[in-house]
Amino acid sequence: MIHIHKSRGRIQIQMDVYYMGTDDIVILISGGDRPHIGTITAGTPSQPLQTIQFQQHQEFYFTEEIAIHLRKQWRGNFVICGGVHIDQISGEEINQVIEMVVEMGNELILHLQESQSIKS
Repeated sequence: MIHIHKSRGRIQIQMDVYYMGTDDIVILISGGDRPHIGTITAGTPSQPLQTIQFQQHQEFYFTEEIAIHLRKQWRGNFVICGGVHIDQISGEEINQVIEMVVEMGNELILHLQESQSIKS
């Protein structure tokens, strides 16, 4: 398992990554006041991304951004499940959440590269 955590002000977000076999990963992104399942994005290196958005959740802004970068690097299948809720979030905080999660996605890709799990 890989665990990445970031915080800024009242924003707390964590990313937990689980290997399923040697080629597939599940990425869970949660945080805020009420973590939940808001959006799921799935991908492979060779097929279009697929996103499921529950109700009016907007986590696809970061799940799809991470997926776009990950599918260029990762050799297997992946699922990204995101749910970050912060009560009375401001526009600036929304931008911070997206920025933080994308940074976490970049850290994940670096970690995978270091562990030789990235395709050549």
